[in-house]
Amino acid sequence: MTKESNNSALGTWTTKSELEKVVTVGMHGVPEIKQGEKSAYLGEFKERILRSLTKEQVEEAAIYTEIKQALEDKRSAKLILSGDLDNKNTEKYQKLARKIGKPFVVRHDQKYKSDIGLVIASNEAVEIEDIEVEQRQEKLARLGLSDQLIKSAGYKICSECYDLLVSIAPEETVNYDRLNFLDRITGEKCPAHSD
Repeated sequence: MTKESNNSALGTWTTKSELEKVVTVGMHGVPEIKQGEKSAYLGEFKERILRSLTKEQVEEAAIYTEIKQALEDKRSAKLILSGDLDNKNTEKYQKLARKIGKPFVVRHDQKYKSDIGLVIASNEAVEIEDIEVEQRQEKLARLGLSDQLIKSAGYKICSECYDLLVSIAPEETVNYDRLNFLDRITGEKCPAHSD
């Protein structure tokens, strides 16, 4: 719904008599403002969103560190996940919310149909202009990390790769572990160097 149509609907509503309002609410329920916006953002107004991820981003193996930062923001109140996503893809964010001490909810309602898979919401307007998070792979490639290292998220990597990661994108270490002596003895290799 556009701002003009919201204003028009509100104007129409305010000119109705009390009887017309009661009948309308009885027949159709309480009118909602910005219904399309709330549908797109998993039931929340856009002005209350700190960060959002697409369903495709949530399905990636790595955790988006921007979501961790948003959950740690004092203005954040909750994590909301789309019920369209498989629990194996959302579990990492549920664990993160628990660890940080923020509640989370999974919304299964059919009226929340969009490509948004996750939002961090506040209880009040925060008016953040750019709530969409850049694709992790694009961001890390722009910073100079190799495609193989980026795709190695969730695996153990060698000290050389880990140190490179720490120097370029230290917040990303949450998505990697360092190979240890025992790993190397058992033949485990750094996936960032595999051919």
